[in-house]
Amino acid sequence: MKGKLKIILFGALCLCSVFFAAYAIIDLSKAEYDEETAQCMAQSTENNYVLRDYEGYVAIFVENDPTCPMTVTDIPVSTLRALDKMLLQTGMKISSRERLMMTLEDLGS
Repeated sequence: MKGKLKIILFGALCLCSVFFAAYAIIDLSKAEYDEETAQCMAQSTENNYVLRDYEGYVAIFVENDPTCPMTVTDIPVSTLRALDKMLLQTGMKISSRERLMMTLEDLGS
């Protein structure tokens, strides 16, 4: 009796794991981006980043495409120091993703 129960529980766990794995794969494949965002994100892997003011918030732009922001952060420009505001008006050029994350962390704190 105990052997059958173990087999049934093991089978149920296997079915659950297959179900959740399939759900995760389907969910990842449904990433919905509009065409403009997808284009900006594709360019971001090849270029430097530029931080600028966009509608009152710090935004990340791709260096070669200053028209559409890759990402708009939730960091309000109004809360930043005067020097940071001046740098964002002209654009802060950043050459690596690691440096970008560090700069965003500094601006957000």
